[in-house]
Amino acid sequence: MTVLEEEEAEEYVPTDIDDLHAAEPELDEASTAFVDELVKKLLLFTEEFCDITFFPYQVPIAYRFIESIVVGDGEEITLIATRQSGKSEVLSNVVAALMVILPKLSSVYPLWLDKFDKGFWCGVFAPTEDQADTVFSRIVTKLTSDHATGFLLDPEIDDKAASGGSRGKGKMVSLKNSGSLCRMQTCNPKAKIESKTYHFAIVDEAQEADEFMINKSIKPMLAFNNGSITLTGTATRNKSYFYKAIQYNKRRDVNKRRGHRQSHFEYDWKVAAKYNGNYGKFIAKERVRIGEDSDEFRMSYKNEWILEKGMFVTEERLEHLYDSSMPLIPEWWRTPIVIGIDVARSNDSTVATAVWVDWDHPDGLGFFEHRVLNWLEIHNVDWESQYFQIVDFVRKYDVLRIGVDAQGVGGAVAERLGLLLSDIEVLPLSSDSKAQNERWVHLTELMQREQLVIPGHSKARRTKRWKKFNQQMLDLERVNRGPYLLAEAPQERGAFDDYADSLAIACSLTVHDIMPTLTVAENPFF
Repeated sequence: MTVLEEEEAEEYVPTDIDDLHAAEPELDEASTAFVDELVKKLLLFTEEFCDITFFPYQVPIAYRFIESIVVGDGEEITLIATRQSGKSEVLSNVVAALMVILPKLSSVYPLWLDKFDKGFWCGVFAPTEDQADTVFSRIVTKLTSDHATGFLLDPEIDDKAASGGSRGKGKMVSLKNSGSLCRMQTCNPKAKIESKTYHFAIVDEAQEADEFMINKSIKPMLAFNNGSITLTGTATRNKSYFYKAIQYNKRRDVNKRRGHRQSHFEYDWKVAAKYNGNYGKFIAKERVRIGEDSDEFRMSYKNEWILEKGMFVTEERLEHLYDSSMPLIPEWWRTPIVIGIDVARSNDSTVATAVWVDWDHPDGLGFFEHRVLNWLEIHNVDWESQYFQIVDFVRKYDVLRIGVDAQGVGGAVAERLGLLLSDIEVLPLSSDSKAQNERWVHLTELMQREQLVIPGHSKARRTKRWKKFNQQMLDLERVNRGPYLLAEAPQERGAFDDYADSLAIACSLTVHDIMPTLTVAENPFF
């Protein structure tokens, strides 16, 4: 091989059907590695067909869209991104390219692509026609551009794009020979959506979309092909269906099991500006025009949900409580600590939270600083094994007192731990409304007075325990029952409050305390 040939080989990028097939490595077609290679080739084709290069933050998003369509995993993927940063471009590029190439490859890779032998079908939805047209019109533009026309005229593809439709019935763009199509429809509650069959559905401006329309009208259109749906939009002031879907996907991603594919993606203006200087200039003007601290800027460009009403703790306040210098503390013997245990019920987990208390330095109203040291989570383990896991965790600390939620089996758990840990005071705690009110009010006061400190070191943030704690605290909702303030996980898929309950229990153990004989001259953590 000559030097020129070597250079050409390095620059080689598959652009048509023969190239895609020839570039395929010798892999088992049913393997994960094969799917990965196929998706990467389709990603390259998308860039070539649409004459674009994805920004680095767009690549994993485009990859996941293509993967979900190829595999047919029936997922609900969520994407929240800063406005005008290219999220619609990613979707339109992927849809346009796959409309062209998937039917042509259906006979080459029948295991994965046979379902596209009569075309790739996509539905684009939004609350209003103008909103839906944002993505749809870009798909049409991609398919009818001079660059795309050159591809379509290739004998291997031999197709032609045609658009049509009318107001009220939606708009459609289709490929004459392959059968691929993309249809635009509105999904507001008053709209009568004509039922169609799709492989992929997009709901843009999903923060305004109606939950009933998504579940009862759009998703059934995907059932025949086990198609996937993507919800895209921006943050708002309401816990919309979009918000709940994001939180559910975040929980799944945090608790991901083997084989789990990422289901939520997000990036703010800083990520987009890092790779796109022009976008950075645009944001600079927006910061001056509307103000960086305005609700509009926070929602549109920072992806911040303005949900203070009803939330137990806001993301901003919670972040303020994290100490970036503090890692998780797996052992501690210098001063006594307290531990709160929330006992597993149904599908949740048993969680123990170890909390250090600065007994020697109460503030003006008698509140002690509380520092979370570590968490223990036990899931799907028999009770006998749980007892000994808890004992092993407790013995790594100098523990003054343990509080156990006595609701349900909690009373028996407290009794057994009292026997196993006879040198430590183990208290079964009531969970009636009055008792819960006392500990949630106390926890609120600690947070408001900045007397609660949580590990925020980068090493701590990478642990699954930290991620679960953070997610559950942000999920937590204030609930008023008569005169009592309670806090509970929302009635949503995958939402739990074990970590939050455990923390509240631990902190409640100091409500009436005046620590007797103990001297800590200075904060031992510094």
